[in-house]
Amino acid sequence: MFSKLMSFFENKRSTILVSLVSLATILGQQAFSFFAFTCPCKPTISLYYGLAFSTVPALVLLIIGFSINNLTWKLIMSLRHGSELMHKSCKLICYVLVNITLTSLVAPVTWLAVTLLNGLYYKCAMSEFLSVDNWKVFENMNLHDRKDILARFPCPKVKITEIKNISEIRDEGNRILLFQSQVAGWILIACVIVAGFLTVCIPRYCSPLSFLHLNYWAQYIENEDALFQQTSKKHSQLYALKHIKKFFGFTSEEKQVKKICLPARKDWKMISGLDMFTKVEQDFCQYSLLHTWAEESTPSHISIPVDDVVVDA
Repeated sequence: MFSKLMSFFENKRSTILVSLVSLATILGQQAFSFFAFTCPCKPTISLYYGLAFSTVPALVLLIIGFSINNLTWKLIMSLRHGSELMHKSCKLICYVLVNITLTSLVAPVTWLAVTLLNGLYYKCAMSEFLSVDNWKVFENMNLHDRKDILARFPCPKVKITEIKNISEIRDEGNRILLFQSQVAGWILIACVIVAGFLTVCIPRYCSPLSFLHLNYWAQYIENEDALFQQTSKKHSQLYALKHIKKFFGFTSEEKQVKKICLPARKDWKMISGLDMFTKVEQDFCQYSLLHTWAEESTPSHISIPVDDVVVDA
């Protein structure tokens, strides 16, 4: 039962991850609205305030989504240093870019949708633009005074003394704003769902591969990436151990240590500091100052024997 459950989660990993991101965004938006949002209920200021709370977090989430996606950096570096295929295949670049964008849009679209369905930010930002054609009390009022009164509609604790019996008009105006906001939210959700479905459906329809072959290909790419990461970690560890052993005379993985090296002050200076790809123009790059020291320097340190002891790795 446990193995079946783990297999289910493994197969649905992408869906589960998207669901968790959406849930976290919803909870964050609700907490943000409760603890941080206070509408100023002033013309123009309320507009900027409501729009800032609606769009800025969504923009931040979008940038974060692009930043944490490995495909983003793979595409950028492929265009800069990649093969000729990447430069010639516009379809491939567009497909990868759309894939990255759809994944990155999960959190910001969820934020905007929940914000619109909640209606709090929309009412604050758009109340001053309410149509007053059905309310005769505004007929003889200039534009500035009318906007000032309408901007106070979302704030029940702010009194409106210019007009008598304004409570019914205020409630009706807030209902209209909530209606507009929620309709816009559902339209946004519908558009995103349709666009996402078409983006997934069209490439599969145009694919020359069969359904099972495409699934196999996706599994192969995933397994290849996982194995590459594991192997590259082990490879880099072994490569680093070679240079560290040359510097210290032993490594932490050795059980029996026969001798240790005492690096000279010059050696310590050579490996200290900040550096990145010391000689990147060569075919075999040097990845660190220690790497440069091990490849190019003749060790000036001395070695001293130690008693045979078991050293825990």
